[in-house]
Amino acid sequence: MFDENVHKNAIKELIAFLRTKTTQKNIAFFCDVSREYIRRLGKGDGIPSIMLFFNMLDAAGVDLNEGTNLYIDLLKKQKMALAADHAKGLEYVKKLKSGKIRPKKNP
Repeated sequence: MFDENVHKNAIKELIAFLRTKTTQKNIAFFCDVSREYIRRLGKGDGIPSIMLFFNMLDAAGVDLNEGTNLYIDLLKKQKMALAADHAKGLEYVKKLKSGKIRPKKNP
């Protein structure tokens, strides 16, 4: 299962890739959305509709199969990173509960 943050981070990376192919302005123009919206997607502040997703790929001149496969790879990468962060957090809590470490105090 992929949560919202995984999708947002994958879209963020996809937008960065698309911007190597064309400008943010061109993507926005050909997708009939504002540059601001594309910018927000590029910052990880949203998830586009499936229609916009395919239009963005097309606007950047990226083959739909290639773009979709890239997005799936980015999703997997983001999911693994999130799982690693989650595991680190669980390990920290276990150590705290066992008394092996003490919580850090704020200065």
